[in-house]
Amino acid sequence: MQDRILAGLNPQQERAVRHTDGPLLIFAGAGSGKTRVIVHRVAHLISQGVHPREILCLTFTNKAAGEMKERLKVILQTDDMQVWAGTFHSFGAWFLRREAYRIGYPSSFVIYDEADQRSLISKCLKELDIKGERGMDSTLAWLANFARDTMKDVEEIGGNYPYDPQPVLSLYEKRKKECNAFDFADLLYVPCMMLSSDEELREKYRGRFRYILVDEYQDTNTAQYVFLMNLVGDSCNICVVGDDDQSIYGWRGANVSNILKFRDDFPNAEVIVLEQNYRSTEGILKAASSLIANNRYRAEKTLKAVQCGGKDISISEHIDDEREAYHTAFAIEKLLNSGVSPCDIGVFYRVNSLSRVIEEAFVRKGIPYAVYGGMRFYERREIKDLLAYLRILVNPSDEEALARIINTPSRGVGEKTVATLRAYARNRGMATVHIIDDAIAQKKVKGAGLKGLESFQWVYRDIVSRVGLGDIASLLKDIMEITGLERALKAEIDGEDRLNNVRELISSASGLRDISGYLEEKALMSAVDVEAGERISVMTLHMSKGLEFDYVFILGLEEGLLPHSRSMETTLEIEEERRLLYVGITRARKEVVLSWSRVRTIYGKEVFQIPSGFLSEISAC
Repeated sequence: MQDRILAGLNPQQERAVRHTDGPLLIFAGAGSGKTRVIVHRVAHLISQGVHPREILCLTFTNKAAGEMKERLKVILQTDDMQVWAGTFHSFGAWFLRREAYRIGYPSSFVIYDEADQRSLISKCLKELDIKGERGMDSTLAWLANFARDTMKDVEEIGGNYPYDPQPVLSLYEKRKKECNAFDFADLLYVPCMMLSSDEELREKYRGRFRYILVDEYQDTNTAQYVFLMNLVGDSCNICVVGDDDQSIYGWRGANVSNILKFRDDFPNAEVIVLEQNYRSTEGILKAASSLIANNRYRAEKTLKAVQCGGKDISISEHIDDEREAYHTAFAIEKLLNSGVSPCDIGVFYRVNSLSRVIEEAFVRKGIPYAVYGGMRFYERREIKDLLAYLRILVNPSDEEALARIINTPSRGVGEKTVATLRAYARNRGMATVHIIDDAIAQKKVKGAGLKGLESFQWVYRDIVSRVGLGDIASLLKDIMEITGLERALKAEIDGEDRLNNVRELISSASGLRDISGYLEEKALMSAVDVEAGERISVMTLHMSKGLEFDYVFILGLEEGLLPHSRSMETTLEIEEERRLLYVGITRARKEVVLSWSRVRTIYGKEVFQIPSGFLSEISAC
């Protein structure tokens, strides 16, 4: 078995695999084969007499955990996998099934997903008679989760809220306990607190798991860090694998200092750096290395390419964003015509709103694509809401559009009120929107529903009066203001991103006056079949981590976009933005094209842009 374990490993990988006892830090650069090292190291431990049940492997995705298990089965030549390998959350759930009785929970507790969490928070808001804007449940859910992930008090995190969030979150915790439920943040936070406060429990699990391996250690948050430190016994048999240069999730609580201070936590730790890259060409790695070398807070490492050749990396400058999208689509069309599979091409950007122009360019050229890990532009909720207001102006009989907007943002018009209206409209043979005045006058609905209908009718009349006074872009701006949609989106935790998407939609309507034609064009954009056949992968840079493609196109390399304007206040924020571009570049095997535009339509206005300062740091260009 030892031959199978060590076969094909380079000297640094073999050194990491052969290491047995004591703390080990493995800096694994992009494409350096870190998963291979983890799996072969586990196999080596077993070959040295360590019982599989004493080994704990933690990672961040079920996909990575599944890959580890399958590779281990091949190396060990057995289907009896006794090594515990899974995500942090899976391990937390496993732990709580066995130990939650200590804090008054049954082993049959339920786990609330994000929808369940938001639903319960909404009920708590109603119970406290707090009328929040649409999306406030999501905002409070984020606040609760971030507080537990970072182990901070809500007051420490801060934020602008129309009311004190603490009573809502306290009631949420109470109601959750009554339901014998944990949410996802609990799966990390609760075991962390239990282990921290109970020495007997700590020793129990330290005895069970004598060897701990952690993948993607640079992405751990404070709760995960404390959790791990409680599990590590006096033997300190912990091996962490990661790359500080790929730490890009600070906004959700990840703390890159966890990996950088590992040697402070374990002064006798052995450190191994994996620098052999098996993915990208020498030119791509040279460009990526010259970029990331500008970060001050990082461990020194230089990736070395195993493969040679390829077209490497180039920068493309364009007159405007429409031309940037066209040229990107044209270049991709040439690749497809030359026989390149769509699956081998990735298109990245920093913010979701940039996807519109590239999606439309792909649609016009008939290039198959899919937005990876997110919604296509015209399927996003805020876009569909705004377009629904236009739809009801063009076709008052559009009952689906009316159902979407009559209580958006929230006006207190519930499903019962809408059903009453529809029945009344059918009896009179009229469109529902046309009988609202009469329904109000005849008191067909009462209470909050009546008040909400009156509010909607005022909004509807105001919007109708503005049709034809300007272009569609100005009408969309009016709708955002009159309806309160802009204010409602601002109250959401991801509201700024959603508003940027709205601004992108508004810019697409500049100078246009034919509402019917505009809606038809957008409907065709959203109806393109994206399920059939192979597709180009379109995604944010954050979503690209862990993936790889032969050809990578990164759009919008401009100051304010990358680095993002919201992440330019501190050195640490700038460094994370730089790491984000580094991650995008190192996804490519053969070629990278970085592009920027001198003029970009932002918030409906043409804005002169300057190239990202990161471009001047890339020496290969």
